[in-house]
Amino acid sequence: MSDEPSPERDLPLDDGRESILMVEDNAEVRLMGATLLEEAGFEVHQAGDADEALALVREGLAFDLLFTDIVMPGAMDGLALAAEVRRLRPGIPVLLTTGWGNRANDNAGLELIGKPYRSPDLMRKVRAVLDRPERPI
Repeated sequence: MSDEPSPERDLPLDDGRESILMVEDNAEVRLMGATLLEEAGFEVHQAGDADEALALVREGLAFDLLFTDIVMPGAMDGLALAAEVRRLRPGIPVLLTTGWGNRANDNAGLELIGKPYRSPDLMRKVRAVLDRPERPI
């Protein structure tokens, strides 16, 4: 038996291989968040607004978590997007974000992380949401 570590043994329990649909209208914030998530090992699909995100969902995009800004331009904000995605994909975990302090309580019982977020805080929150047992809508 070799003392060399096996690749399987070296993988952390939470290896971050899940897929995230990130919806953020600010391109710089979206790029920064996607980069943080990708560096942590997540596969990230990006959308600039709710319509673009819903098109991906309706086309059959597979993902494990919806990470969406609450305040976005257009007819649908992040809360409405989360409700529609959960209607189409019951039980999908959702993590909301906002930089607007007055919208922080507007989370419809979903998990929330404020902006600006730091990488360790984002990773802890994403991991907690993904690891939570599925709850009914």
